[in-house]
Amino acid sequence: MSEKAVEVMNDQIHLDYDAITAYEEAIEACDSQDIKDQLTVFKGDHERHVTELSALVRQYGGEPAERGDLKGFFIKAFTKIVSHGDKSALMAMRGNERLTNKSYEMALENELPDDVRALLERNLEDERRHLHWIEQAIQSHAFEEEAPAPPA
Repeated sequence: MSEKAVEVMNDQIHLDYDAITAYEEAIEACDSQDIKDQLTVFKGDHERHVTELSALVRQYGGEPAERGDLKGFFIKAFTKIVSHGDKSALMAMRGNERLTNKSYEMALENELPDDVRALLERNLEDERRHLHWIEQAIQSHAFEEEAPAPPA
């Protein structure tokens, strides 16, 4: 089971690296400081995911995945192409967060040790919080006014 756990965690590490890159592109494209600030917080969550997952991979005797893969290249390119201002950056990040939510949900379908499952569940909660905020920001037209309050 530890080999499978390492594989699942490394898949999520790749995904979180991809999300970090996408957030960097989206933050750069934004005009609203409030939206930039919130996206920066979310990017920090993904950086924490990489750190925590990497430590657990090592604990299970594996070597953590390194930054970047082909999927990440396409996510970055997509985010860069479509992100020209707050609205388009939020729209791009909504798609990226839907992907990360689905990936974490699928990862949790595996038989995993309790500590791995607990970490993946915490990370999924972050992903759900990110997606919820982004969807609220789009729905409330935060790109035309002040951004919605940060999630609790």
